[in-house]
Amino acid sequence: MPNAAQAAIPLSFPLAGHNGGTGAPSAGPSARSTTVIGGGAVLARSTAASFAVLGTSLPPLLFIAGAFAAGFLAFCAARLARGQSLREMLAVPLPVLCLMVLGFLGHNGLYVTALRYAPAAEVNLISYLWPLLMVAFLGLTGVARPTRWQLLGSLLGFAGLAWFVSPQLLSPGAAGDGLVGYLLALCAATCFAVYSALRAKLRDGPPDAAGTACGVATVIALALHLAFGGDATVEFEPAALLAMLLIGVGPMGLANLMWDHGVRFGDGRVLSSLAYLTPVLSTLLLAALGLAVLTPHVLIGGGLILGGIALSALAARSST
Repeated sequence: MPNAAQAAIPLSFPLAGHNGGTGAPSAGPSARSTTVIGGGAVLARSTAASFAVLGTSLPPLLFIAGAFAAGFLAFCAARLARGQSLREMLAVPLPVLCLMVLGFLGHNGLYVTALRYAPAAEVNLISYLWPLLMVAFLGLTGVARPTRWQLLGSLLGFAGLAWFVSPQLLSPGAAGDGLVGYLLALCAATCFAVYSALRAKLRDGPPDAAGTACGVATVIALALHLAFGGDATVEFEPAALLAMLLIGVGPMGLANLMWDHGVRFGDGRVLSSLAYLTPVLSTLLLAALGLAVLTPHVLIGGGLILGGIALSALAARSST
């Protein structure tokens, strides 16, 4: 699979680095250390699902508005700490900025809303169907033609989705909020897959263009919250407020910078492999914190989805 967009989206990763598409480590004495830094971004992003669950007491649009704001401030602080001006970060071509903002709002808004309707483990795993969907969209946009093994990986992944939703569809009267949550999670995955496929063709913009997109998304999310009757004076529970700030500063902010640094100067082959650990680690963390229950039903469906992702990734590597 070709390299995805440079700007990573919260709760997910691009599939490879930016060193010419080869994935080879860039020349320089610190390639190993920068690979470690990029790998740290995988750990940071694995906390995003738990933070999102802890923030479910807040309205979805208000939660992501606050998270985007924290992410934007984290990007700004990082640039100023490096002695760089904010002007370059803000110089994002309008088509790219619109695409990124729609991707940010669509993916994160749908994901956070899905957690209000369905169990966290299932929502988290379904949302990681995006690499398999991206295979199809890359083929449709003419960027890359999927191999038969990638198509098989996609079938495995969607078999996992079917496994998750089958109790809702087959049991009379069972379809309800759970099914709504699963569909919202699938829409979140679709949104990010479309974004990534289009961003693979629209590569313009500064390295931390995601910071500017976070800033614009903050304003839009807050405006939508108020437009749909949201209260401007919501009472923030301490745990939800902390989760909102941490998901913005960590997975949305610093993790993006760590990942970008790692894929530019480290070993992209190692990092793109580590990125596939994100859904595994995030689901295990949900269970460890008591935010999700790993039942046999979850393990089977999750195994099918993760197996499909792994098969698609291995097929992409063998074809390069």
